Amino acid sequence: MIRKRGYSRTGQKLAIRADLQRKTQGTFDRINFIKCYRYFAYPESGSVGRYPGSRSVWIRDGASIRRHPEIIPFLRSIGIVPVFLAAYYPFFNPIKYMFG
Repeated sequence: MIRKRGYSRTGQKLAIRADLQRKTQGTFDRINFIKCYRYFAYPESGSVGRYPGSRSVWIRDGASIRRHPEIIPFLRSIGIVPVFLAAYYPFFNPIKYMFG
């Protein structure tokens, strides 16, 4: 794959040859995401309590993996209240300023 845009000195043609393909190694799919939620949410881990207990309200952004129809009822069934931030509203999600 050769990129069509980049930076070079004036008057010189830019050509970069490298392995620039997208890879899925290390990514987080929905199944692993649900497993992670279950690990942190179940009482055996001891870190999350039922509402109105400690750490029982989870504030999430509106990513589709966090709004999946399996996840929301699961969280509510074990006493966790998911609260979703408004889409494209960086005032409530200040980390968006860091990543542009």
